[in-house]
Amino acid sequence: MEPQLDQLFGLSEQAWLSIDQVATLLGMLTSILALVALLLGALNRDRLRAWLTRNRFPQVGQHPAPDARWDAIVFTVSRREVPCWVLETLKPKLIGLVVTAASRAAGEEIAKSAEDLGIHVLPLEEMADPDDPAEAQIKTRRLLEDVAARGMERVGVDVTGGKVPMSLGAFMAAEEALADTLYVTVEYDKSTPRMNTAKVLPIRQPR
Repeated sequence: MEPQLDQLFGLSEQAWLSIDQVATLLGMLTSILALVALLLGALNRDRLRAWLTRNRFPQVGQHPAPDARWDAIVFTVSRREVPCWVLETLKPKLIGLVVTAASRAAGEEIAKSAEDLGIHVLPLEEMADPDDPAEAQIKTRRLLEDVAARGMERVGVDVTGGKVPMSLGAFMAAEEALADTLYVTVEYDKSTPRMNTAKVLPIRQPR
């Protein structure tokens, strides 16, 4: 013979009915939250994927194939020599430049060299504060969005030039956009880069 509700754990039938109602309510709330999370995940797939894979770098420092090419490259700029060498070596279709007041002249020289090679140049993005990684991230993201709008598929961000905060901000923007991050290693003779020693090193290739 089954025990009565009011005999279980010394609780009354009314108490058990209240518990049942609370359990039903919690079940409904859980279902609603799961549905909301599903909808948000569907609407923000890229951000969700970036969050789920944050701080995981399984493809770091891999050398590019001899014929590796990037359709578009965004540069953080300090001097002209290294970016100009990259343009002549990789021959992208499109470039973007993140400059500062101090490096704007170098950026304009790089843009001129690119145009001479038949490479399209996006309007320069000038930073007000080269020590602000958040600003570098915003400027780089803006260029990457313009690159994507123009249908460029394989995109790289060269973080060789500029101050360290600029490079960090540019790297974060590249991660958000799932773009490759590139760095050019080169030996120097005093303060002059020896471009015959230069080589492109992909820091991160998320795709």
